[in-house]
Amino acid sequence: MAHSKAPFENEFLFVGNYLWLDFINTEMVVGGQPVDRLNGFESLMAWLVQARTLDEQQADDILGNWKATREAESTFQNAVRLRSGLREMAERLIKGKTVPQSTVAAINQCLAHQTGHTELKRARGGFEKRFQADFRAPEQLLWPVAESASDLLCYGDLSLVKKCENSTCVLFFYDTTKNHSRRWCSMSVCGNRMKVAAHYQRLRESR
Repeated sequence: MAHSKAPFENEFLFVGNYLWLDFINTEMVVGGQPVDRLNGFESLMAWLVQARTLDEQQADDILGNWKATREAESTFQNAVRLRSGLREMAERLIKGKTVPQSTVAAINQCLAHQTGHTELKRARGGFEKRFQADFRAPEQLLWPVAESASDLLCYGDLSLVKKCENSTCVLFFYDTTKNHSRRWCSMSVCGNRMKVAAHYQRLRESR
């Protein structure tokens, strides 16, 4: 069943360096007002396409089979709950606190739906193994986000999970800069704005 590609063209920010942080960042502040970019199953599918966990054909097929079903709505509600748990985890990590057991349970619940197979592929004169995901039902869609969070907890440096220093911003990121000195979600979104504000503040104070 064919669908318009319009649902996959919504804009999201990908500044987190980890999929699960980008998922949290679907909640943001725009013009001083909180905005939730996820407002239903179709917007969730759009995010998954832009996050490259699904291709457009996979998303198109899933929407054709499951759009407006109870399963799709349940998956969306689970996504919102998972995001809330991951946000709590991020907030606690930047304060040096432990990860809530409820978030660990939510991650494991999503990981239980992981489906796919490993393929051997040629790469740069050698070979590498890649996991090929297989999405056949809505409840399987969230495991890549959960896997990203588990990868961070197992292999990442938890101290590098940071929140944008713009006090009005709610975006998170994993700091991969050489000196771990990143301060902003992105220069275009907050960095330049805060530098300009600081410049004008210095000018006012010098008068």
